[in-house]
Amino acid sequence: MNKEKIVIDYKKGIHARIAALVVQKANNLKNKYNDKLFIGRSEDKLLPATSLISVVSSNITYQDEIIVVSRGDNSDKSIKEFVDFLKGGFNLEDSKTQDEVDDILQKTTTAVDKVFNNIANGVIIVGQNGIITSFNRAAERITGLEANQVIGEDVSQVVPNSRLKHVLESGEAELGRQQKIDDAIIITNRTPIISNDNVIGAIAVFQDISTIKKLSGELKEVKSLKERLKLILGSVQDGICVVNKSGVIEYINPSYSSILGRDTDDMIGDKIGSIADEKSCKKVLRSGEKEVGIISREDEGSVIISNFYPIKIEAEVDGVVIVSKKKIEVENMVSRLKELSAKAEYLKQELKREKGLDKAFDRIIGKSGELKDALLKASKAAETTSTVLIRGKSGTGKELVAEAIHYAGERSDEPFIRVNCAAIPPNLIESELFGHEKGSFTGASVQKIGKFELADKGTIFLDEIGELTTEMQVKLLRVLQQRSFQRVGGTESIDVDIRIITATNRELEKMMQTNQFREDLYYRLNVIPIILPPLKARKEDIPLLVEHFLKNLSEKLNKRIDDISQDALDILKNYSWPGNVRELQNIIERAINFTDNSSITADNLPSYIKDNYKVEGSLVSLNSEGDVALLEDYEKEIIRLALKKHGSFNASGKALGITHKTVASKARKYGLVD
Repeated sequence: MNKEKIVIDYKKGIHARIAALVVQKANNLKNKYNDKLFIGRSEDKLLPATSLISVVSSNITYQDEIIVVSRGDNSDKSIKEFVDFLKGGFNLEDSKTQDEVDDILQKTTTAVDKVFNNIANGVIIVGQNGIITSFNRAAERITGLEANQVIGEDVSQVVPNSRLKHVLESGEAELGRQQKIDDAIIITNRTPIISNDNVIGAIAVFQDISTIKKLSGELKEVKSLKERLKLILGSVQDGICVVNKSGVIEYINPSYSSILGRDTDDMIGDKIGSIADEKSCKKVLRSGEKEVGIISREDEGSVIISNFYPIKIEAEVDGVVIVSKKKIEVENMVSRLKELSAKAEYLKQELKREKGLDKAFDRIIGKSGELKDALLKASKAAETTSTVLIRGKSGTGKELVAEAIHYAGERSDEPFIRVNCAAIPPNLIESELFGHEKGSFTGASVQKIGKFELADKGTIFLDEIGELTTEMQVKLLRVLQQRSFQRVGGTESIDVDIRIITATNRELEKMMQTNQFREDLYYRLNVIPIILPPLKARKEDIPLLVEHFLKNLSEKLNKRIDDISQDALDILKNYSWPGNVRELQNIIERAINFTDNSSITADNLPSYIKDNYKVEGSLVSLNSEGDVALLEDYEKEIIRLALKKHGSFNASGKALGITHKTVASKARKYGLVD
């Protein structure tokens, strides 16, 4: 190898056409001496002199000092000729030289163009004014834009969040930056193009990493799964051995080593016959069918029971998993089976509680304990076809719960038929429920299909069941018992497959004592009783309900109401709500209509509700109906008033006869302080 330092005396430096001459000379010398020539500003930045792109990218200018290196058997000769050439003048006037230079430039330009348009990364080049000058095919694919549409356009108009103009202004590169173009996530390197210490443009090279992001997430999940699997296999009490399709042991967990009394490392790589029944393993590898309950005996006399399971990949057997346990352990497991079964049932119920209710119950707003207990019973009822009786005051949401039970159950794709027994005149209720034949009574001009028949395969919801006459109760009882009925005026029995859900706000037990409600029907209906709490028993749900009604009713009334004042909310929480949730909904709708602001205030509430609220909204008194609030509500209000009057935990504690720590704890519990 030979090297030499020289200074470029050519006034214009090694620009593209001169670089073509340099490359031509280097190639001639390579062919002549079979040596390799390199140039560069330093030894650690040498580039091949036979590559036009390498020579041009060196950006060698007038008076620059460069290093020339020749490697080969004739390096002393080739470097001398090459250095002499670089020190001499470059003749571009000769027509033959011009043709050769043009040929080199044309070939290089074509090659660069092909590389530019076939690389996987997108490339956008802009001039110093931010106008796009180049836009390759990968950029078209990633952005969904066509080059002929964007070349000549301002880059900020084409890619609104582009930072190429910022790079033009700062002259500093931005590397490894993430950016979003439509639905694509890209990673971009932005670099200024500098010539003679001036920024003449900028280039962005970017790659769509949307798929990489997705694969990265999947790879992370696979790694996590692998670690969890390794941890699981290492911690289970069963002995586990993995054998490849050649019958060679690839993995043994600690439990298997313990069962056999041997070190894991001593067994990995051995044939399976050294530790287990080789015949059974070969059979599973050959047939692809599992072998269970295979018994083997160790030298110490212990009995081992093993199951052999095939590992299948795309329907081909790739190995065997052997799960083994000592016989004594199996016997111990059998003795614990009942205990574990009971525990499993308990965990199943706890899991159901943790997972929450079916989405069919999402329409029912509230998180109070009383409501949750009722909805959990309803959720369990949805898993069966038993008759349900929903109890609760008017306006507590009995129909909503009935709907949820239906749509959370197996009959959700079948009809849900509602019947309000109190809204139908007694003389028409039988026809409404069971239908009638043409001419069966005056006015029966056509045949009518009853609600029970319409509900076939689905659910019928009988609301206000306590309003049925005793005569209709008898007929309903017969349908419950036989699942068949006759239309009014008809003789044909009609069989139906229905689920029956009923609801009432009346005390059926008292009605039975006065013979207003049949005892046998009551027990038929009361298979799964669900009692919905009144609103006054779950006042912590009032803010949630108010928020829900504000959103829905504002949209319905086309009037934007965003909020409710704390005073108004305190008044609502203090009210006894004889009309329950339905009354609250009506009050919110009325307030939305009357307010002139974007928020509901106490002034927008009816006077009969405000009159029940005492001085400063204090709950430390009975309301006008003699009802009391929850104990925690009184405690919260007392703490609030004490802090308002005395200002500190210490002073408030003295006034209330408790410690300042208790005041602070209660204040934080009820959200009165941060």
